[in-house]
Amino acid sequence: MAFSRYRMRFEKRGALRFISHHDLMRVFELALRRSGLDVAYTQGFNPHPKVSFALALPLGVESLDEIVDIDLQHDLESPAPEFVVDQLARQMPVGLTLKQAELATGRPRVIAADYECELPSELDTQELQTRLEVFLAQAGHAFSRSRGEKKPARNFDAREFTLTASIEARVLKMRLKAGQDGGMKPSDLLQILGLDPNRLLVTKTRTILADAQTESGSTGRT
Repeated sequence: MAFSRYRMRFEKRGALRFISHHDLMRVFELALRRSGLDVAYTQGFNPHPKVSFALALPLGVESLDEIVDIDLQHDLESPAPEFVVDQLARQMPVGLTLKQAELATGRPRVIAADYECELPSELDTQELQTRLEVFLAQAGHAFSRSRGEKKPARNFDAREFTLTASIEARVLKMRLKAGQDGGMKPSDLLQILGLDPNRLLVTKTRTILADAQTESGSTGRT
């Protein structure tokens, strides 16, 4: 029996932006069972499908570019990526759209993600632009995010994690760094700028991997 890893990119939109990462895993596991694809399982007392997401999406955020690795087992040649996408896409709920897949090895390492947030018409963008410029001019900006009861708060330098940020045509665009110890959420930057994350729709537009070439040729801070 041979094994192949399929790296898929997909969209998560609409009402599905409110389901948790755990529920998203259940969606994929159920879709795989219904698809007829021969998914590989882990060894041990409690085996589970080999499905691994590159980065957990914050609750309430839409995404146009999520990444998941799925390991399939087969007898002879690897099924074509297009076939795997077609079989699995038929079982997906509304709001979850598989876009493409490719054969892959290893695990993806996310280094950054791009987000966009459409600003309400009543918001004074000039004042927001001033606050953004003040933040970007800082050498550092300590930020603390609560992680719920019985968990210590996450403390980090928000300026270090904000690689780029700009306001273009009433859209706040941001590229935030992801790290091994956790990354920065778009809601963190919204709070720093005095905006209410619960009243704004944020969309992830791109997930950037360590081996990906960005448009600027770098994901470094500016």
